[in-house]
Amino acid sequence: MEIYSEYQDGDRKATITRLKRSSDPRFDMWEVSMFIGGKPIQRSTMNNENDAENLAEDFVRSGSGSAPTLLNEHITNG
Repeated sequence: MEIYSEYQDGDRKATITRLKRSSDPRFDMWEVSMFIGGKPIQRSTMNNENDAENLAEDFVRSGSGSAPTLLNEHITNG
């Protein structure tokens, strides 16, 4: 495992970790770990780098309607 990249905006943070499955990089997986206020709230595994990057970017964007939120967090779309 190696941390590939990290995104942060306010109290939201997402890290992307490359999970090496074999010597062939075609079998690598990408894990996105999402945090709010330093607390882990979700981990998702993707098959490719672009999907992982998109998920991490969407999560850290404040006010993103598709991003995971804590139950006590309120998001208004308007």
